[in-house]
Amino acid sequence: MLGGVLPCVSMWGDGVIITSTIGSAFTGRDNRLTLIRLVLATAVMIEHIFVVPHGIAGGPFVAIHGWSIGYVAVNGFFILSGFLIAGSLEHRANVASYTASRVLRILPALLVLAISSTLLIGPVVTTASMPEYWTSAQTWLYPVNVMLFMDTSQGPLGVFGNNPAPGEFSATLWTLRYEVLAYIGAAVLFFAGFARGWRAYLFLLVVATAGYLVIKFYSPDIPVIITLTLRLGTAFLLGMLMYSARHRLPLLPIVAVFALPIWYWMGSSPLAETFLNLGLASILFWLAFSKLGGLPTFANMPDWSYGIYIWHYPVMQTLWHFDLARTPLGLFLWSVPLTFLISALSWHFVEKPALSWKQKFRDQNASCRRL
Repeated sequence: MLGGVLPCVSMWGDGVIITSTIGSAFTGRDNRLTLIRLVLATAVMIEHIFVVPHGIAGGPFVAIHGWSIGYVAVNGFFILSGFLIAGSLEHRANVASYTASRVLRILPALLVLAISSTLLIGPVVTTASMPEYWTSAQTWLYPVNVMLFMDTSQGPLGVFGNNPAPGEFSATLWTLRYEVLAYIGAAVLFFAGFARGWRAYLFLLVVATAGYLVIKFYSPDIPVIITLTLRLGTAFLLGMLMYSARHRLPLLPIVAVFALPIWYWMGSSPLAETFLNLGLASILFWLAFSKLGGLPTFANMPDWSYGIYIWHYPVMQTLWHFDLARTPLGLFLWSVPLTFLISALSWHFVEKPALSWKQKFRDQNASCRRL
């Protein structure tokens, strides 16, 4: 017994009743998903506290066999996203409503960042002259690249040119490209009828995992977009599988007990990531939905995770640029409160108002269907 949860022995047996499952615990909004996303975003931020003073080549400060805290956190984000997107598809079952909900969640805050990077922050932190900055194609292409989820590895012309990570405006934006690809792929599979039921998701997960491992073992020179699509796609599909099979999965981190020691034993082998994701998913959903002895879920807390994720890096780069913080400790003391403040403003004045349009869109769409 743990937190009032007593699972049955079998996870998949068809005539067996599981007294408490992920599905039975995932009801309404009383869970820790928002809190967990906040922790994952903060984990990525903590890793970058050590990257900004030393540059990308410096490597992560904390890593086990090369698996860094930021790497694990990104995989965790995609696992949770797959779970929630599977639920969104099941409940909406409408392309227009699904698309609107995804657009309203991602683009408004990203638009503010894209405009700010070019018109407000860029001119202050660039090493280029003002005529060069304002007439450069790189300056004006950057917001376009951000909004179209293209190459965001270099910001507007000359930004942070003297920093240890020169030119990098927001180093986390690259993952959004794969998030959007996952949204599109999930919708295509769902609305085309290819992904209905846990067996279909299990098959897709096995195929994607096999493809990823083949590339890592035998074709390491393949374009990185393919490798990353498969890496993050497997995490996303794992989340979708767990949603589809939620009424068959007991609410205990049983898989993690076996998967994480295997991951550690395998070291830096690409196969280790499969067991890392399995253990990570098992722990995340247990923490999200278990009562944990009555610990609060903080379900009503504001969702600052997205703002933290996209804004922490430019905050750190700016602090280093102006010599306000040039050590990991200094960056921690300055960047954490500043990033949380910007994220709070983003949530309350951009993201939350945009999300309020989701219900209006659903109501309008429902009215149109009735006509």
